[in-house]
Amino acid sequence: MLRRLLHPLHPCRMTSTQAEHGRRSQQGQWMEKVKVSIASSRAIRGGNYVQLATVDETGQPHCRTIVFRGFVALPSGGLALKMITDARSDKVSQIQHNRSCEMVWWFSQTSEQYRIAGHLELVAADSTSPWAVAARSEQWNALSDTAKQQFFWSKPGMYDPLVASSVANEGGHGLPPATFLLVLLQPSIVKYLRLSDNATLHEAFLPDGTWERRSSIQY
Repeated sequence: MLRRLLHPLHPCRMTSTQAEHGRRSQQGQWMEKVKVSIASSRAIRGGNYVQLATVDETGQPHCRTIVFRGFVALPSGGLALKMITDARSDKVSQIQHNRSCEMVWWFSQTSEQYRIAGHLELVAADSTSPWAVAARSEQWNALSDTAKQQFFWSKPGMYDPLVASSVANEGGHGLPPATFLLVLLQPSIVKYLRLSDNATLHEAFLPDGTWERRSSIQY
């Protein structure tokens, strides 16, 4: 005679990620994490380099390495990531055609990766927003003379010694040229991965201005 063994049913236990699904916060947990990541990599050369991908009018993706210039508080209450570019660069027409983008930020010191998707805003010399004009001017004044020189070159990426001398003589205190654009990335989805232990975080920005924790991540 076969004896059938019956085992009590154990209730399913939710993982910590599942349990926090739907959790909302005003700033987002990813922001807390990235500030720590930045601090831990501050002394590492290239720690502020990020990869930014855009799409042109034919649907072809383009990715390049650029410099992260810090965060700026938006009038709406959110935060944007700051970058700069030359108005004559290819990425400008791509952004004008399609503002969607994705940034990848890799911190080698802590083996952390941030994928930040959102849309881009270009702040040009003809901006009519007092806030945007002030933000552009502030970023220009924060640049080194060497960084400013490139925006006066006759062609982007082609060094001009006469321009370098002129900028040096004026001390870099002149007004930003029309070629200087402030680029703002307003994030909508952030996916975080720490390779050392496979810890993940997925948050999405909601219309009410809060960040919501999501339970699934696909890389």
